[in-house]
Amino acid sequence: TNNLGIKEIYSWDQVKNLQPDIAFITNPTFLHIETAIKCVESECKLFIEKPIGRDLKNLDKLLDIVKGKKLITYVAYNLRFNPVIKKLKEYLKRQKPLYARAVCTSYLPSWRSNTDYLKSYSANVAMGGGVILDLSHEIDYVNYLFGAIEKIAGNFAKVSNVTVDAEDYADLLVISGSIPINIHLNFLSQQRQRYIQIDFAGLTIVGDLINAEIKEYEGEMVKHSVKLEYEGGQEYKEQLKYFFTNINNPRMMNNLVEASVLYKKIIDFKEKNEN
Repeated sequence: TNNLGIKEIYSWDQVKNLQPDIAFITNPTFLHIETAIKCVESECKLFIEKPIGRDLKNLDKLLDIVKGKKLITYVAYNLRFNPVIKKLKEYLKRQKPLYARAVCTSYLPSWRSNTDYLKSYSANVAMGGGVILDLSHEIDYVNYLFGAIEKIAGNFAKVSNVTVDAEDYADLLVISGSIPINIHLNFLSQQRQRYIQIDFAGLTIVGDLINAEIKEYEGEMVKHSVKLEYEGGQEYKEQLKYFFTNINNPRMMNNLVEASVLYKKIIDFKEKNEN
């Protein structure tokens, strides 16, 4: 038992003996699927930190076990609980968009203090690194806001020294709910940005996820601006609350079966376009 009063275990035999109800898969990306398989074999419900994995190896095996045992699962994309995304979800029920652009830029070396960023999974392809998987929040929330992504095109590459061999930028053009959407991702920028711009007929909305602010533009002028209530980290708390509230709900949002549809499209695009 550690200093938090939590029992620590170090072998799969101990897992079988303990028979836990739920497994939280939060280890490096490339270990997610193989770890999840061992957990579902012990009848665990799953909370899987995004992304599902680094490739498609053994994914179908995992899905078959989950379906066969009818286990509750959830793939954690916490930005679905950001107040800006929640507000835009409501807005899009009333207005039909024409085009959108989602942007996420930051500087990888500043992500995790007191660690060598080049040794992190984010910087290494074999460990599931690179912006497409590590910053797949944007791809997920586009799919969530606008409808199923039908097509992914674009380009990506490593152009800086912030990774060992993983792509550090990507410019994607996706078709989501029949709407063209540009997604720009990078973790080589000195400017931290996370926003989505949605163009409607006669109206443009910009949602700033970092500052929890939504601005409406008409005639290139800000006509309305709203600052949403936001406390750092609240997305994670709301996500956990959602997970435990729906712990017996087989139709939990973004369960593994549902989330794997988009994940397979992302991996397919990535593998077809890797140099």
